[in-house]
Amino acid sequence: MTEKPEFISRRSFLAILGLCISALIGGLSFLKFRRGISGKILGPNREIGHRIRENSKSELSSNTNRKVSEKVKVLILGSGVSGLSAGYYLQKAGFSEFQILELEEYAGGNSRSGQNRIGPFPWGAHYLPQPGEEAVLVRKFLEENKIIVGKDHRGKPVYDERFLCFDPEERIFYQGRWNEGLYPGGNSQSPAGIEEQKFKKWIQTWRLKIGRDGKKAFSIPIDLSSQDPEILKLDNIPFFEYIKEQGFRSKELFWFLDYSVRDDFGGSMDTVSAWIGLHYFCSRPVDENGEDLTLLTWPQGNGFLVEKLRAPILPKIRTGTLVEKVTNSNSKNSRFEVQIYSVETKEQKIIPCDSIVYALPSFTRKYVLGEKNGIAEGLTYSPWLVANLSVDQVPTGKGIPPCWDNVIYQSPSLGYIVSTHQDLRAGREESVLTYYQAFGDKDTVSIRKKMMRTSWSDWKNAILFDLKKAHPDIERRIRNIDIMTYAHAMIRPTPGLIWGGKRERLAISYPHLHFAHSDLSGISIFEEALVRGNNAAMRILGEQKI
Repeated sequence: MTEKPEFISRRSFLAILGLCISALIGGLSFLKFRRGISGKILGPNREIGHRIRENSKSELSSNTNRKVSEKVKVLILGSGVSGLSAGYYLQKAGFSEFQILELEEYAGGNSRSGQNRIGPFPWGAHYLPQPGEEAVLVRKFLEENKIIVGKDHRGKPVYDERFLCFDPEERIFYQGRWNEGLYPGGNSQSPAGIEEQKFKKWIQTWRLKIGRDGKKAFSIPIDLSSQDPEILKLDNIPFFEYIKEQGFRSKELFWFLDYSVRDDFGGSMDTVSAWIGLHYFCSRPVDENGEDLTLLTWPQGNGFLVEKLRAPILPKIRTGTLVEKVTNSNSKNSRFEVQIYSVETKEQKIIPCDSIVYALPSFTRKYVLGEKNGIAEGLTYSPWLVANLSVDQVPTGKGIPPCWDNVIYQSPSLGYIVSTHQDLRAGREESVLTYYQAFGDKDTVSIRKKMMRTSWSDWKNAILFDLKKAHPDIERRIRNIDIMTYAHAMIRPTPGLIWGGKRERLAISYPHLHFAHSDLSGISIFEEALVRGNNAAMRILGEQKI
């Protein structure tokens, strides 16, 4: 007789989630003995970044006290993927009278990467799903950069095989051993396995669904999705509640779905909408069996794509530069004055310009632009932690061998990826493991405060405690742990955000000032950021009559 799956209640789900988060950032002071692991906390320059809040309360310094730089026709504020995309497409169109201003030392935002003597590794986004037919711009970009190298007899893209994730791709530590894939279902006849098959069949009906307007229910770019009200109303319901209403019951399935939305959106099932939860599973192409297509990945993660955007416009990027304020100019020679602060010289300057691409997160608008309409209020940004662990050997464990993506069931983390997985050199033992943690609960303010207080030693202990469940000997394998914390890593698609009207209002340009950040899409993915940057660039080119 088949065992009835255990039902997971909302209260139990949130209790488990709370315990996981407490375990990770609680310090774990009882883990005191550590052998020679070095490391440090890196991350966005919060002290300098917080200057924008202070300066929003004061007026620009007087003309006699401020230095004025040479005028730049177009300023792009921010060098995440959307800002780089704007510059890339301006340059591609033959327009070069622009600069990109960036606070951090390196461009790339949450797609940046790093390198040590072992090799490159990601500091954020680490893969790109194969784009579907609707993602025309993304496919074209991949063609331009020799990632798509041709088409097959059906007209489908052919990718450079070096950039397709090598097998084995994914494993999960479940019931004391490593198992293939990321679903913790055991065999297909177990209650969890049966529910997995039920979920896959249900999802397939959504993948094939066409709205009353003739559009696919879920697409990337997100704005190409169907506007059928019957589908859009799912944006007002938490994903957790909707899945429960469909009769799904197993704790393994609920864990898997929660893991999935934390991985892409930084929020738990209880904090993101049902529409976006379905979008995660239905918006990208699958094979004839309904299985995900092989991911595109690189040792440095999406830092590889960042470099393709950055290289043609490198001289245009000005790092170590905080954008403090944007005001209308009183001069006949420019439309705007942008007040900046140099991290290196500690000087404030004014850069006159005629047009702006605003590729900074929307929550900064009230400080930098002085918006008083509250348009960006109520947005939620998910905090993240990323740690890069230099190891003398990739950890193995019971079950299947190491994969590119390695996840521990019921862990507070999202697991780790192996940066050397795509390395074609045989016999390499040393590697860098990139460990991810998305803090998915509702109270992001408290999480940020805890992040600020947590020491490198406590982060290290928490990471070791988590990984030792699957790798009891992991500590002796690690030589260094560098940690990066992102207080506002990505926009979170909370119920009502995607189709409640706020995104559309945030995206409306001011005269000669155009918004480009990926948070205008409600999700932080490469595809959306590339499109947002391109859209802003096209508006600039229209103004310049190019």
